[in-house]
Amino acid sequence: MRWAGPALVVLLLATGCAEVTRRPPPPPPAGLVGTATDPTRAALEAAAVAFADRGIALAGRPAEAAQALAQLEYVAATLPHASRYAQVSDGIGRELALARSEARDALGVAEAADPMTVVNALLAAAEALRAGNRAAAAEALPAPLFRPGGAGSVARLGELGPLPQTAIATDLAAQAVARVDALSIAGPTRLPETSLGLGSHTTTFGGALGVGY
Repeated sequence: MRWAGPALVVLLLATGCAEVTRRPPPPPPAGLVGTATDPTRAALEAAAVAFADRGIALAGRPAEAAQALAQLEYVAATLPHASRYAQVSDGIGRELALARSEARDALGVAEAADPMTVVNALLAAAEALRAGNRAAAAEALPAPLFRPGGAGSVARLGELGPLPQTAIATDLAAQAVARVDALSIAGPTRLPETSLGLGSHTTTFGGALGVGY
């Protein structure tokens, strides 16, 4: 029997620790994606559609914008920790984190805000806006979590402006997740992927990714 060298032993231990410490994603809040069996994928697909044109179609549609932003927040927080999609690349997680930062800047969300707190607030605002209750929507977006907060933040939902990073990130992530599901990959397989003319890179999370979750 051949004994593994010290470097290999350390690598195996680190890999094992990463798997043990991988935290399961939080359950989806009510209203995020309905009764989808895979809320992370359903939220990602919905967000990719909403932001496909850099979010321009969301102008003047604050309820839809709030819903899409909540889905983006949820995906950025959960995809890097979802064991089902452990083969999706670290790069995808970083793209989603950048997209979340772009979207937060556009709406005026505090940079260090807890993702699930933001998700719940946005979903509450979306529900209120669909019911025609702008006062309740304003109450769901308080300062300092949202800037300026209240009615000012409701107004910003209708005028987010173009979100190019968000369009790129959600499209890349949706493609990668679809490939993982289609190929039914299991284990630490590395899958080459090419998207949007950015060249070839490999899919695997490999370790923890800091996305504020």
